[in-house]
Amino acid sequence: MTPVLPRIWIITDPSHPDGPVIPARRALEKSRPGLVGVQLRAKRASDRQVLRWGRELRAVTRATGSVLLVNRRADVAQIVGADGVHLPERGLRATDIREQWPELAMIGVSRHEPAGLLAAEQAGATYAFLSPVFTVPGKAQPIGIHGFKSAIADVGIPTYALGGIGNQDWKALLAAGAFGIAIRRAIYGSSQPGEALQGFVHELDKSLGNGE
Repeated sequence: MTPVLPRIWIITDPSHPDGPVIPARRALEKSRPGLVGVQLRAKRASDRQVLRWGRELRAVTRATGSVLLVNRRADVAQIVGADGVHLPERGLRATDIREQWPELAMIGVSRHEPAGLLAAEQAGATYAFLSPVFTVPGKAQPIGIHGFKSAIADVGIPTYALGGIGNQDWKALLAAGAFGIAIRRAIYGSSQPGEALQGFVHELDKSLGNGE
């Protein structure tokens, strides 16, 4: 059974002084089940380190009713019992993952333009991240709300806004067609990750009229 897609993805930051797991755990402590997912992203970590973090995050996400995906590493996702894998733009295709790891129910992708989104949909991706929506240091020119809306106009898979997202952006992003958002700095840059996440949840509930 495919897990329910969350409205909010937390992307881990291994460079945080406390590592990637503790801030994610603190953020999820007061989150209601099914609303938030975690993507373990640790490009520079060793295989053993990624595996250890994956197991720790699997325990956290199980306890909070949240989904867990592992970036790039379908093999690690399988070992730790994650719900799926998230693929970078130049990574494997979703069809390759489904053929080799059919037990991974959820396959996400990162994309930066409409053609990539459509190709991901045709390859069987579950959802997509589109970025950068707003300004992010060191990243490409932001596409903005209107650019996001235009890019996903013909896309049939749920698409999340990524890049410089604040909780005040919910209403405009939902109106533009976003299924949800993906955040990293908003959680890992906060001294109170739980409160930071609840700010996003509160604004989401307001934008949805206090319900789905």
